Amino acid sequence: MTQKIRKSSSNSESGETAWFAQSGPYDDVVLSTRVRLVRNLADFPFPSKMVTDDFNRINSLVYDAFQPDENFHFLDFAELSEPGKEILRDKNILKDKACSAVLLDYKDESLACLVNESDHLKLSAFIAGLDCEKAMEKIYKLDEELQKKLQFAASIDFGYLTSRIKDCGTGLKFTIRVYIPSIVLAGQFESVLSLVHEKRFQLKPVFKPDQSDVTEFANCIFDISSTNSFQGTEFDQMAAIQAVGMLILKTERKIRSEFADNNPTVVLNFFKQNYAKALYSLLLSYEESVSILSAIKWGLHLGLISGISDSELNALYFRTKSGHLRYLCENFNFSFEDDIKASENLQIKRLRAIVIQQAFEGIVNEKTVS
Repeated sequence: MTQKIRKSSSNSESGETAWFAQSGPYDDVVLSTRVRLVRNLADFPFPSKMVTDDFNRINSLVYDAFQPDENFHFLDFAELSEPGKEILRDKNILKDKACSAVLLDYKDESLACLVNESDHLKLSAFIAGLDCEKAMEKIYKLDEELQKKLQFAASIDFGYLTSRIKDCGTGLKFTIRVYIPSIVLAGQFESVLSLVHEKRFQLKPVFKPDQSDVTEFANCIFDISSTNSFQGTEFDQMAAIQAVGMLILKTERKIRSEFADNNPTVVLNFFKQNYAKALYSLLLSYEESVSILSAIKWGLHLGLISGISDSELNALYFRTKSGHLRYLCENFNFSFEDDIKASENLQIKRLRAIVIQQAFEGIVNEKTVS
């Protein structure tokens, strides 16, 4: 199969680049910043206690509140196909829970709203790199517009009222996704974990729960998130996680340089193993692709390669997900090998390998074993 695959970093009708394919500050270490804002309408029970009429009424109220903004699509959850839901999950817009509707900014997909999930409205803003202030500005601009048309449940004592006690107050939750291979490989992960917990944030692996195999670069990507929304103001919460992100960023960069200087052959071996796997594999699982992309990203910042950017590599984390590749298989006519045609799972793995190989065509090796 030699067919050229069109890059599709965005599904937007405007043709604007999706947020995850854009460059962002410090995106060598911080892949993304996400802000979630929870709101509930006054005089309605929480979704877990609602009846059908309540769901329909809230859907109508939210739809009317968004309607003047032509940048948003209203998607009825009941009418979404399974592949459509999978794509939304791949983009971290939809979780495992059902909702009644999804509103999505089609320009760059950086703003989304879930209706009647755990709460009446769950707003999300996404930014490439580390920029909590910009993400918060985006989410509060939307929140201010909605408050002109919707009355949200709140009290003087508890702030905004939500279905979970920990979300009361501001309703904010920040999540930054960090890539810290040098910290993991140098055995410094526990100290970073202690720091995160000391600052009252939680740290979870994105792809794998076990950090024991440090040769798997998929083990080196983590989400750092707020644990509650009631401690401090919005700006206090924003400043706290931004500070943690900056500290981890500086630590990773420092250790990266030291580790490479002290272990040049080991570093080159990690990189070349993954680069060779990318070039010569015919089938790749998503976890394998994550390890490959992460190793190449590490090599880029160690000066081992050139010809590809952080934004291109970060976009590939999304472009190689199964939902996106399934969409390509169903909507484009690819000429797969005979033994691949009968299996959708194999087609996706085959397509994933080709997407990565085509993205790596411009890579230039800058260093070899001396």
